[in-house]
Amino acid sequence: MAQLFLCIRADLVGSRKTGEASKLPETVEVLNQKASEDVLIPFTLRAGDELFAVYGNIQAGYRAFRCLHSQAKAAQLRFYAGLGIGGIESENRGEAERINGEAIWRASDALEELKREPNSEVLKAIAKARFHYNIYASNNHDLNLGLVTYLYFIMQRIEARTRQQTRAIQLLEEHPDWNNAQLYWTVSGTNESQVPAAYATANFSKLLARADYHFIREAEKNLIFLIEVLSEEHVE
Repeated sequence: MAQLFLCIRADLVGSRKTGEASKLPETVEVLNQKASEDVLIPFTLRAGDELFAVYGNIQAGYRAFRCLHSQAKAAQLRFYAGLGIGGIESENRGEAERINGEAIWRASDALEELKREPNSEVLKAIAKARFHYNIYASNNHDLNLGLVTYLYFIMQRIEARTRQQTRAIQLLEEHPDWNNAQLYWTVSGTNESQVPAAYATANFSKLLARADYHFIREAEKNLIFLIEVLSEEHVE
């Protein structure tokens, strides 16, 4: 089976009017700290307001997309983000300005579609958000539309999380060795004398449940599997 790569092309929305492009170098630095696994081309700033990255597999690329979404929200930046999945030509694989292949072309097509008048209900819904995204995993428009619809439902649940729920999940993923009581005390700013361990453990489990944490993790795993299976026949 040919290797599948994931390319991210993200343009800052309205950068000429807002002057927010000045935030992008710091954004790139944070993204490359958090999303360094299986990276072929780390996040690179191009043309002053475009972020570009390529990952060696879909799972790593999807995690990078999620990091981009989180960082955009934290920095209050608006992006058009196109994801492209497919093969990469063997020449110039380490050069951001010269790398080429299906994953790059599809990311570009996904990005350009976001900038046009939306022609589907899901892209109309995405166009109303601060963070716009689209995914091309094949040359089949209906297949791509099905994948972005699936992604939309996942992202809707993620964007509905409260600040505390988001912080709880961040702590859980950053400190896998901590137990739920320790995580709850940290996220709530309390300690064992204020909230006994049993209550803290239960409260943290409730935070995860209300954030749909386990549901979303399963949905994301299934989305990645679907993309891998559906993309195989379209890799050059």
